[in-house]
Amino acid sequence: RYGSIILDDDTLNSIRVPRKIINGDEPYILSPKNDFLFRLLFGDDGNEELLASLLSSILHEEIEHVVIKNPYILKLFSEDKEAILDIKAAINSKKLVDIEIQLWNSPCLMSRILFYWARLYASQIKQGNDYTVLQKTTSILILDDLNHSSEDYHACSHLHDWKQHITLTDMIEVHVLELPKLHNLKQLDKSNTLLQWMLFFNAQTREELIMVSEANPVIKKATDLLITMSRDEETRQMYEAREEYLLGRQIEIQGAKGEGREEGRIEGRETERKDIAMKLIEEGMNDEFIEKITGLDIAVIRSLHNNR
Repeated sequence: RYGSIILDDDTLNSIRVPRKIINGDEPYILSPKNDFLFRLLFGDDGNEELLASLLSSILHEEIEHVVIKNPYILKLFSEDKEAILDIKAAINSKKLVDIEIQLWNSPCLMSRILFYWARLYASQIKQGNDYTVLQKTTSILILDDLNHSSEDYHACSHLHDWKQHITLTDMIEVHVLELPKLHNLKQLDKSNTLLQWMLFFNAQTREELIMVSEANPVIKKATDLLITMSRDEETRQMYEAREEYLLGRQIEIQGAKGEGREEGRIEGRETERKDIAMKLIEEGMNDEFIEKITGLDIAVIRSLHNNR
């Protein structure tokens, strides 16, 4: 159980342990897949060059000017753990963009993406304005999960009439980039800036980070900044707290899907629960949190430390 949520075998097997980038014998490097780190890396004042390069690679257009509309504010994040850490920006003095990264494809994710798009689009018009002030608005989701059946990791959607093959308007645009689908690529075009950024997000080791940064000076700057952030104790503590929160939210959502299944599956097998507990122990999660997730007795969890 996790709180009042009963975890079945499928849910336990789908749990992702906290994300980290292996750094040899040194403390691990924080992963840019974490939405707190993503927001800090691309949404902080002074990091506009990083955001402009990432957006340019996704939108396939040159970005000469970018203004972050909601700069990162540490105090607000500290007070609201449920905050959606998206970045709102104006590019080339007119178009609006909302970009975020998410761990998993929750049931209402696309509805929320469209809601955020609509709110940003509507925010352009003030009392007394006419509709000519409205500019193209784009939502971008980088997803560490699967969303649709296509093999391509990058999907771009507009309002389109499929029968007459016409686009109603280009004022709405939604991009979804699915990181797990990078494994489908048979050949890696290392000169492709978008692919370079996606490999940056997907890096599992310091060596992979260094390799992708060698091909792109802006990604080299992002990598250096990421390593510097990883050495900051306060940033590291906030990162780990965010990872714990995100893991708990994932369990609540996925565990709720399993409620109502047959009793034999609802309780799950203790061996699999121990496997999950061992993963979390290896990731440095505390025993009380592991107890919440797996439902194992605290004494059992402590005994697993001796089996490492």
